[in-house]
Amino acid sequence: MGEFAENLERIALELIANLVRGDGTLRVPRNPNGVVATRPFRRVSYNNRRSRHSFCLLVYMLAKTHRLQVHGGSYTVRGLYYGDPQLFRSQSKIASARLDVCRMLGTSPLQLGVLSASKGLMAGNVRLLMVNGDVLDCSSYGGAMTLPTDPEKVDCIETQAELVVIVEKESVFESLVSRNILSTFGRSLILITGKGYPDCCTRRIVHRLVEDNCLPAYILVDADPFGIEIMHIYRHGSKAMSFSSHGLATPSLRWIGLHPSEIPVLGRQAVALGTGDNKKINDLLARSDLEPGVRQELRIMQDVQLKAEIESVIDFLADDYIPNKINRKLYL
Repeated sequence: MGEFAENLERIALELIANLVRGDGTLRVPRNPNGVVATRPFRRVSYNNRRSRHSFCLLVYMLAKTHRLQVHGGSYTVRGLYYGDPQLFRSQSKIASARLDVCRMLGTSPLQLGVLSASKGLMAGNVRLLMVNGDVLDCSSYGGAMTLPTDPEKVDCIETQAELVVIVEKESVFESLVSRNILSTFGRSLILITGKGYPDCCTRRIVHRLVEDNCLPAYILVDADPFGIEIMHIYRHGSKAMSFSSHGLATPSLRWIGLHPSEIPVLGRQAVALGTGDNKKINDLLARSDLEPGVRQELRIMQDVQLKAEIESVIDFLADDYIPNKINRKLYL
């Protein structure tokens, strides 16, 4: 058996020992960021009525994960939920239990084998060769295809593309495809969107395209704090899964825009920041892994108190904005 299975069995034995003493408690590590040293764990206890349901779901998820490690295969969050909706109450409860197991094992959901349906889209000169012999060819999907739920089932990625362009929004992705950016750009490219905050699958595919296929990757997000956070997640991983970013983060990702320093030239296209925007800016500025250039752009946004969406440059995005930013190396 593998290391995961052994760790799961160790957790089970510790729980049994606790139960013999009348203490049905599991310890879940807290996120490293902002953790008080004296309280590195969160207690999930059957003895506490408020956490009893969470305890039961956590034990269930540990058992399911152990079965996967011993016998192979995978589950989906949706599939588990519809197996017993009265037990789980909602798919978000399963997702929370899955994240807790990831924290306990120090791994990602992809390695765990309990997967969410992929939401990422990809278009361009690229083929995914699956371990079962299937071939997923973007050219066969009428312009774009949904990424596979389990990227670990992708044996290798074949492409003649020269670069990867990631866009924050599905609407911008569809607009670029409809404007034939794949054929008019001048260089062969792969276009990807995670439809907002990216899931593990999208981040894993981007990581593999950069690391395995040695392609430069560029990202285009809204000039607002949430867009910048999305860029940061692609680069360094999510705050919720800071314990396990290996194989998901792409530190070399190049941010081509929209940059807050460009907001003044957009005129009426820019809108005022809200309270939530300013709070998010402060949260981002408090992070230790923020690059100086990104930090400066956040400060500019904070000073001008304005934000802008990608749609403000949509009319010349494919023919002018993206090619200029990449060719003239106007990225951070």
